[in-house]
Amino acid sequence: MSSSRTAMQTFPGRWLLGALALVVLAGCAGTPDFAELNVRVTPPGGLEVSEDAELRVQLRDAGGTLAETRATPSGSGPWPIALRFDRRTLEAAHSPQLSAELRQQGNLTHVTAEPVAISGSGGEPVSLPLDPRP
Repeated sequence: MSSSRTAMQTFPGRWLLGALALVVLAGCAGTPDFAELNVRVTPPGGLEVSEDAELRVQLRDAGGTLAETRATPSGSGPWPIALRFDRRTLEAAHSPQLSAELRQQGNLTHVTAEPVAISGSGGEPVSLPLDPRP
C-alpha cells in the first residue's frame, strides 16, 4: 500500500511540472523574432530642423502600423534610422510600406509623399525622401 501511496503523492507534482513545461514552450512560440530595417530619410535641400524636431518612421500595411520608431534629427541629413520589427509580423503583412514624417514645433511639416513598398529586410538602407507637407 505504501508504494501506491507514494505514486499518488508524486502524480500532482509531475502534472504541475508538465503543465509548467507546456507554458514555457508556449511562451517561446510567442516570442518576437526581432530584425532591423535600415532606413535613410532624406530631407529636402536647405531644410534646417528645429531643436524640438521629431522624425517618425513607420512600417504599415492595410491593417495598420506594424512598427514605428522616433528619432531626433540633427544636421542637414540624410538621417540614418534603424527600424526594429518582428520578422513574423512582416512576413504576415499584406503590402507593407515605409513612410516618414517630420514634426517641428508640434506641427507636421514634412512627409513621405509616396510610401515605399518593401518585401523584407535587406542589407542596403531603404531611402525615404521627405517633402514639404502639402
